[in-house]
Amino acid sequence: MWSIQDSLELYNVKKWGNGFFDINKKGNVSVLPTRNPNENIDLKTLIDDLQSRGIQLPILLRFSDILYERMREIRGAFENAINEYAYGGGYHGVYPVKVNQVRQVVESIVDSSRECRYGLEVGSKPELMMVLGLVTDKEGIVICNGYKDAEFIELALLGKKLGTKIILVIEKFSELELTLNIARKLDIEPSIGIRIRLSSKGAGKWAESGGDRSKFGLGPVEIVHAIELLKREDRLSCLELIHYHLGSQINSITTLKYGLREAGRYYAELMKMGAGLKYIDTGGGLAVDYDGSRSNRSFSSNYSMQEYANTIVYEIQSVCDENEIPHPTIVTETGRALTAYHSVLVTNVLGVAEVPTNHVPVEITEDTPTQVVELQETLAGIDKNNFREAYHDIQDLRRQILDLFNLGYLSLEWRAFAESCYWASLRKIWDFARHMDRVPVELARLEKAISDIYFCNISIFQSLPDTWAINHFFPVIPIQDLDQEPVRHAILDDVS
Repeated sequence: MWSIQDSLELYNVKKWGNGFFDINKKGNVSVLPTRNPNENIDLKTLIDDLQSRGIQLPILLRFSDILYERMREIRGAFENAINEYAYGGGYHGVYPVKVNQVRQVVESIVDSSRECRYGLEVGSKPELMMVLGLVTDKEGIVICNGYKDAEFIELALLGKKLGTKIILVIEKFSELELTLNIARKLDIEPSIGIRIRLSSKGAGKWAESGGDRSKFGLGPVEIVHAIELLKREDRLSCLELIHYHLGSQINSITTLKYGLREAGRYYAELMKMGAGLKYIDTGGGLAVDYDGSRSNRSFSSNYSMQEYANTIVYEIQSVCDENEIPHPTIVTETGRALTAYHSVLVTNVLGVAEVPTNHVPVEITEDTPTQVVELQETLAGIDKNNFREAYHDIQDLRRQILDLFNLGYLSLEWRAFAESCYWASLRKIWDFARHMDRVPVELARLEKAISDIYFCNISIFQSLPDTWAINHFFPVIPIQDLDQEPVRHAILDDVS
């Protein structure tokens, strides 16, 4: 008999859910915003309540408590690592606003920023203006990345003058010259960071964010020129931060280590050159295990959050101790890992296109075309010993039947009967093939071929753009009836 545990295993909820999702005794998906089993939200009950108020599907739900829980978890992992290795510096998390600019999301993070010691990262003037209107914690950090014109730089410097800790990260050499000129006119001492263009590259879909040919950051020659300029302007003490970014969704811990070691060497060399560095900003990259496989697939991760924090702290500490220089405050720009779990898109199914396996009511007679009779007999005789041979037979018979129909030698009724026999045969063959240790490629395609198409009340282009834009992977699960055994294979499609 099918059980809820069977559904948990089938949909792999415990792996990708990360403690925030479960299936309750009613067979409905439940959300645990604080990971406390006693504080759970039944999604089916919640959706029913919203619909009773006139709110129609699809509905995007946001659970702000999950944002807070993830902030605490990330900070806790780094605090554990700092204590374990007796690291001399601190940790400061930063949320990149571009990851999710929805007001409720940003405000939820700002509201918890003082307790969790979190700052914000911006990459444009509109984002900076929004952040300046929200930030109240003067101990928080605002990191300014991205292209910067004179207006952007002036706005950031004026924000610093008002008491907000704003660090301008230089992405190209001309920005440094412009920053120093504007700071001189405004009589403001800037807080400057330099983005380093590492030779190390990330892994996965965003690997090109790093490497020698990356469009972001300064290379070794430009960094030396930047230090010389800061010395001439007597502003070397303003260089407080170095930043690098290997890419989003780094699925392998080994890739992370390579980048850290190279960045650590830059930090040590810049300190020897007289820079007053206080921070190392390791950028983003903390991966989310979307499929629950705990692997180095593009949308998974082969490391835990604690291993991620341990690796960063250990690698930075090692290079600092080797060069007898102070341990800096570690900054991470964790966006995806912070927000990924907090939102759920719920929709309904409007209709189903089923695979035709119900036989058309016709009687086999002496006049029935031979190919149709053979197809019906093949269906009846499929077993565990001959299912692969049967697959080849029905493919040949179907082609013959189609030719007969196109030439006018086969009626529509017999074509329909043959079609239902064909699809019923495929379903029967797949029932045997799926239990093989290694399913042949031609049979592996059957799982998709025999699936029904469920038309969902959403627009993929609008509601889930990442799926078509970058082939992003998201877990999908029914929110009800999970105490019952699923008996149909299905493909979800939208209505647009």
